[in-house]
Amino acid sequence: MGVTGPHTWRLRARLLVLGVVLVAFDAVAVAVAYGLAHLAVGLAPLLWSDPGGLFSVGFGTGLLVPVVVVGTPLVLVAQSVFGYRMTLREGLSGATDPSETTPDSIAAMRRKIDRQDAVQSVRKRVDRLAHTADMAPPDVSIVESATPNSFVASRPGERTLVVTTALVEALADEELDAVLAHELAHLKHGDSVVMTAAAFLPTVTDRCRAIAVGVLRRSFLTAWLFDTDGSADARTLIAGQFEIALVVFAVAVLPVVAVLSLASTACYRLLSRIREYAADAGAVAICGSPAAMASALETLTTDHRPDGDLRAAETGVRELCVLPHSIEDDPGDSGGSGGVAGRIGGGWANLHARLLPGSHPDIDDRLHALRDRQAAVDDADESTF
Repeated sequence: MGVTGPHTWRLRARLLVLGVVLVAFDAVAVAVAYGLAHLAVGLAPLLWSDPGGLFSVGFGTGLLVPVVVVGTPLVLVAQSVFGYRMTLREGLSGATDPSETTPDSIAAMRRKIDRQDAVQSVRKRVDRLAHTADMAPPDVSIVESATPNSFVASRPGERTLVVTTALVEALADEELDAVLAHELAHLKHGDSVVMTAAAFLPTVTDRCRAIAVGVLRRSFLTAWLFDTDGSADARTLIAGQFEIALVVFAVAVLPVVAVLSLASTACYRLLSRIREYAADAGAVAICGSPAAMASALETLTTDHRPDGDLRAAETGVRELCVLPHSIEDDPGDSGGSGGVAGRIGGGWANLHARLLPGSHPDIDDRLHALRDRQAAVDDADESTF
């Protein structure tokens, strides 16, 4: 049974919308980068103590349209290449293919052997399901993690399906097949390419925001203005002739990249929500059992629900996962250090939690849709008798 059906045109239209939104955000990002480049050039005279030359170059917009036209496809290429690498680096950090680990003890060797057996078992399942879906099987990697989850990352010519050891251990055979089919459906529909690329912009803009905050934290000028408790080395790290220019540029950049980070992350999460229902339906088309997919979701959310606020978790791989859990067992404290920096970090996390939508549909809504499909299957079976 293939994944295609009467709603194929809807899947194609949905994928087209995803692509249009991604291109629009790329164009905005290029325009913002163009404006910030002008700002940096305008502030350059401060580097050689020449305030009179500030903004002598001007903020001309004559090249804005050509820059956006040329820069947007270049950004798309960068997203496709580096978004895939970035996603796999984050998802596979700490545990990749077992052949790449070096056992330091008998226990480590046993974990390696167990994971290698699990990889072979999952690969066989994926090969069988991919054959059913009439598609080439992706590469398979297993991450040693206590959080049961899975995701796919792809770019043209490369596709990888990642599952955690906890997922393999938590699910029965039919449930595991359903989750793997869910991930294969993302590949079949083509939305995994768009989503892997879409993960690039929120991550890059948030890192730019963090860099700007770091400049302000380490600045002697801001340390003096806000009377922070940083060390002498930290206060003098960027002090000197670059001080004023860097601080002014960071102050100008921070709100811009913060807004772009929030907007791109909100779009990224909304795209993530849209694709999950279609992937659930695709899993049913491959496996033929809505009940198996529903049972898998119930198992994962009933016994393995994280304690933390999922919406406030760090953006990245979790938007690609079958459930909005972080792959990492201990994502760490994202709030930053104490003092002004700690308050800014905590405020940013709260802003994320308040303003951004969830990355996945409510689990009850997904279960309801799957149960409706199962009821339709049961009715069709009864009508044949």
